[in-house]
Formats: sequence, C-alpha cells, structure tokens
Amino acid sequence: MNLTIVHQGFAKKIVSDAVITSVENNASVKVIAMWDTGATRSLINDNIVKSLDLKQINLAQIKHVAGTEIYPVYSAALNVQGGLKIKEHRFVSFPSIHTFDMIIGMDIIALGKFCIENRKGNSVFTFVCS
Repeated sequence: MNLTIVHQGFAKKIVSDAVITSVENNASVKVIAMWDTGATRSLINDNIVKSLDLKQINLAQIKHVAGTEIYPVYSAALNVQGGLKIKEHRFVSFPSIHTFDMIIGMDIIALGKFCIENRKGNSVFTFVCS
C-alpha cells in the first residue's frame, strides 16, 4: 500500500478519502479522514455510527484538550485510498462537530511509514504500509 498526497503550498491538515464498512451488515460509507499524529486512537464521528447502525462494543477513556471523557467504541473495517485495508478495527466515536468524518490516529499510523516533506514549496504526505 502506498498513498501519496500533494498539497499546493503549505498544508494545514492532511486528509484522504476512505471507506468505513460495518463488520456486521457490510453497509459502507465514504468518509473524509484527517491524519492526526497527536491522536493516540482512531475515531469516527457519531453520524457514521448511526448511518452504518454500528453496535457499541466497549467504552474508552479519552484525554483531549478539554479534559478526559468516556466515549463509546465500535468495530468496523477501513479502506483508505492507496490500498490500506483493515478488516476490523476498534474506533472511538466522537460528536459530529468537525468538517471531517474520521481521525486516523497513531494506532493506525504506526502500522506503516508516515512522512511529510516539502518538495518545491508543496507539502507532500506519504504513507507506506506492507
């Protein structure tokens, strides 16, 4: 799997297309995913949970800038543009207050090689996973 995204100029955030699929009923939805090295866990917003009718499997204590809270955990499959495929992963659900549908955190980023570099004034993001 090799994903490369080139942003014209300086990139303020790294986003890619992905598909989240229910492991229970195979329903799927296309999402916009933000890559976040500051996030320990990967998250999906609660609209995705509702649209796929995901069933809660656990709770997770999550620390963030506003404090610590308990959030529900759901299991789903993930396919990211470029070929990253995860058959089943545990995602924490977060309120739908952002312009993206999911956060790809370090639990997924650690599966491969993550690189951000400047090439001729453009931000280039590469993720390679075997």
